[in-house]
Amino acid sequence: MASPAPRLSELSAPALWWRRSKQLVLQANRLVRWTATPERWPRPVLAPTRGLSVLVASHRVDMARADPEADPLLEAGKQHNLRLAAPAFDGLWVTPDRPLSFWRVLGRLSEHAGYRHGLALRGGCLTPSIGGGICLLANALFELAARQGWHILERFGHTMEAVPPLEGALWGMDATVAWPYVDLVVAPREGPVRLGARVVEGQLRLSFHGEAAPRTRSRLWAEDDSLVETAEGWVRSNRIVRAVEDVATGTVLETGTVAENRRRLLSPESRQRTCLTCGETACHARVEVPASEGRSP
Repeated sequence: MASPAPRLSELSAPALWWRRSKQLVLQANRLVRWTATPERWPRPVLAPTRGLSVLVASHRVDMARADPEADPLLEAGKQHNLRLAAPAFDGLWVTPDRPLSFWRVLGRLSEHAGYRHGLALRGGCLTPSIGGGICLLANALFELAARQGWHILERFGHTMEAVPPLEGALWGMDATVAWPYVDLVVAPREGPVRLGARVVEGQLRLSFHGEAAPRTRSRLWAEDDSLVETAEGWVRSNRIVRAVEDVATGTVLETGTVAENRRRLLSPESRQRTCLTCGETACHARVEVPASEGRSP
């Protein structure tokens, strides 16, 4: 059995530098590809104000976590970040030939842009990060797109489970993002579509509006679901499979996997352990949250 990858808290300063160098190479490569292949990562444009009046689909997600392990400071940061990010997606024009790239729309998250520290999953650790919690928006976009039969051109699943899934929910309907090379890229099967994205009464609300009712519908289910104990701890994996059907005839037009998941499950104690509480002062990757965000460093 392979040994688990070291966590951020276990890395030396040179190892962290090497890890960061590799990330910079990946970031640079993706930015070059944006320029070289704009058809895959087009610049975002707003939809026309008329002509897309039919509500095709909608999705609502509560921004607040229901489990007791959430840190209040990082929760507040996450909700602030979502309120700041949602307007960038509201009103966007998306077509089969103009995919939606999460990072092409949102751009890099920074303190200068107003983002705060929220919870992020990095290198096997739960750490405060500028823009942390923004994955909730990526999760919601992926789930809505997958359920509507959109083409999933790029999607990465989380490798750790920091928030237990809702009871009865299809497990694995998520999308992690990291600027700019871990992206979510989706395109409608039928178009054009105007995307709506707003935060209302503690909920993130997404919608798709089109020219007419959709001609296809989708069914999603999980296959190869397993839960095994490994050197990393308990690991769950599955595949999310989708069948796209013709609404008029019920004919199955396409069947395929839209997500493959492998995730280490954290205990309630581990879900509470972040840079704010772990006490490992020798950790070279430790993140301090400024006092201006509500807690002394």
